[in-house]
Amino acid sequence: MEGLKKIDCLLGKIEEIAIALALGIASLLNVFQVGARYLFNVSFNTFDEISVYLMISVIFIGLVRADALRENISVDILHSLLSKSTAQKLFRISDGLLCVIAFSLTYFTADSVMFSKMIGETSVSSLGVMIWPIMAVMPISFCIVGIRAGLRSLEILNIHKGEQLETGARI
Repeated sequence: MEGLKKIDCLLGKIEEIAIALALGIASLLNVFQVGARYLFNVSFNTFDEISVYLMISVIFIGLVRADALRENISVDILHSLLSKSTAQKLFRISDGLLCVIAFSLTYFTADSVMFSKMIGETSVSSLGVMIWPIMAVMPISFCIVGIRAGLRSLEILNIHKGEQLETGARI
């Protein structure tokens, strides 16, 4: 179990670095694009496309990070009204359902990525890059969320459980 916590911690650091890099690069590209457009009357559509892909990556990696920190959107008024043991059981059931949903989304998004690879789908701009490697962040993100939710549901990974049960109602 200690090994899982170390892996989760390492994965968390990788997630944070990936988010920071993708967001930083997207921001720089947008600043450069705006400057070039207004100062030199030149537009680089490729930079816009890269920024969009980076922001999509930030969203999906952020989804994984929010789930790991248990800071995803939740309404746990019911949990605050229940005893700690009952609330903990309800969290386990919720994590079990999240695990099923996340693995279902992993399957369907992986299917979409494979289809995109099979047909050789490319971006619409002059960049013309293959789309499937960019889309691959989706099934990977859902799979990580599913694994974490499953481990929490089985009480194998309980990093933030104690903190969460003390928070009370939050929206």
